Amino acid sequence: MNYTKLGNFEAICLIVILFINHLVLNLPQIILDNSANASILNCIYILALSLIFVLLIAKLLKNFAGLDIIDISEYLGGKFLKILIGILCIIYLIIESSFLVRMFSKNLFLAYFNNYPISFIIFMFLFIVVVANLMGRRSIIKVNTIIVPIALFSILFTFVFVADLLRVELSLPILANGAKKIFITGASNVFAFNGLFFLFFISPLLDKKENMPKVAFSSTLICGMFLLLSIIALVFGFSDIYSVVRISPLYFIIINSKLTSFLERPEIIFIFIWALALMSFISVAVMFVLNIFKKLTNMKKVQNLSITVCTIIFVVSLLINNVFTLEKTANFFYKYASLILIFGVFSLILICANIKKKISKKDLITYRE
Repeated sequence: MNYTKLGNFEAICLIVILFINHLVLNLPQIILDNSANASILNCIYILALSLIFVLLIAKLLKNFAGLDIIDISEYLGGKFLKILIGILCIIYLIIESSFLVRMFSKNLFLAYFNNYPISFIIFMFLFIVVVANLMGRRSIIKVNTIIVPIALFSILFTFVFVADLLRVELSLPILANGAKKIFITGASNVFAFNGLFFLFFISPLLDKKENMPKVAFSSTLICGMFLLLSIIALVFGFSDIYSVVRISPLYFIIINSKLTSFLERPEIIFIFIWALALMSFISVAVMFVLNIFKKLTNMKKVQNLSITVCTIIFVVSLLINNVFTLEKTANFFYKYASLILIFGVFSLILICANIKKKISKKDLITYRE
């Protein structure tokens, strides 16, 4: 398969872009709902778990340099497992994209565009995605490399203007609902790092395969630090954040910060940047869907299928009408689909493939002796 080669920074941006979209929507709110005042400790804990996870995965991937999870699945279980994992990955990316574009469009509808149907807002996002994919992978990757730093800077910028509101006493009691919520049930919050999905696909893309551990560690650390900053700002700065779910926690920070003293309606600037981040992620997601489909079917040209993929995303995004049901279903999917697929299925395939490779080497050595 003819992949576009990536440098370290481009690869990191591919992993981080999904995290950014969850962060600006409702990721901090999900963690706050689960861990309350203990969210800061929980973030540090899940960051540590995720760093250990990516270092182990990078070590396991070392034995399959230049292969992605689809190739490794074929090595482990033949064509059947390859097709099964490929289909699961395609479904995951389509549903992930559908929920994100619907949730973001819903927020735009509530805040600014209630005179337009949500279907129109979603259509405009997906139209740009189709154009991006028709232009090619290189364009998507380059644009994503520009958008990710801008989006991260915009998020960091919001925290500067709430620094004076931070009060440590608002984080008390530190353990909130108990250590169990932080270290046992709270361990499931590692789903926040679901951008690691792309970690299992970037090995063939990397210009220098030996840099995989650096890419994995750096991207996870960036996501963890920004998640921690957002939680610190919300817990230390706002006593009523637990009941605020209207648009997003970061939107809440902006409209309640000093930034409103310098700019009129500053949130519009940030929403524009975050809209670009959304379109960038969906473009990346569709790009990977097409690449996986090409690998499964051996089609030579799949770019034109971007229209079909975006049509499916459009239809899926409109399946749930009730806002409450939509949010509940999306949050359930974000959490459990990520835990099962990324931290479960992918990891198991890698472990089993490494065991198979080790046994094969032993058999070869025994035969030679």
